[in-house]
Amino acid sequence: MNLKKTNKAQIAIEYIVFIAIFLLFFQAIIYPSTTFAENIVQDVYALTQTKNNIDKLSDNIEGFANSIGYGKRTMFFYIPKNTTITNCDNSTKEINYEVNISDQQPKPSLSNCNSSTNICTFTKKLYIGNTTLDCDVIGPGFSGAIVIEKDEISGDIDVYPSP
Repeated sequence: MNLKKTNKAQIAIEYIVFIAIFLLFFQAIIYPSTTFAENIVQDVYALTQTKNNIDKLSDNIEGFANSIGYGKRTMFFYIPKNTTITNCDNSTKEINYEVNISDQQPKPSLSNCNSSTNICTFTKKLYIGNTTLDCDVIGPGFSGAIVIEKDEISGDIDVYPSP
């Protein structure tokens, strides 16, 4: 009878050791992999959402700048929390924006990303002729209405968050 208790105790201890090894394996191998994947998914989401919404903004600006008339247009605009529209370059007719990516290793090999600051800078070219373009800094992480205003006399375009 004493022998049966010893076998049961040994099996219980082996079971506990097996669970401990599994938890160590999870902590050492699986958890870093899921963290890596989560960071990559967040970076890709930020980059694609930003590009899609900057494209929509630029389409609205181009359509308004190249149309007859003046006034204000309001549109809903969203950029992720790690993105900022830094400025509109009037000389090149470009919207400049930055996306701050995670500090994940290995770093992406994008030519427009600074590996020491984790900031990727992008531009969107606009085809608006001789129209002067001015926009406020928008972001980081803006979600709301923005105003695209076209001046009646000069036809200049101003982009700013709705007050």
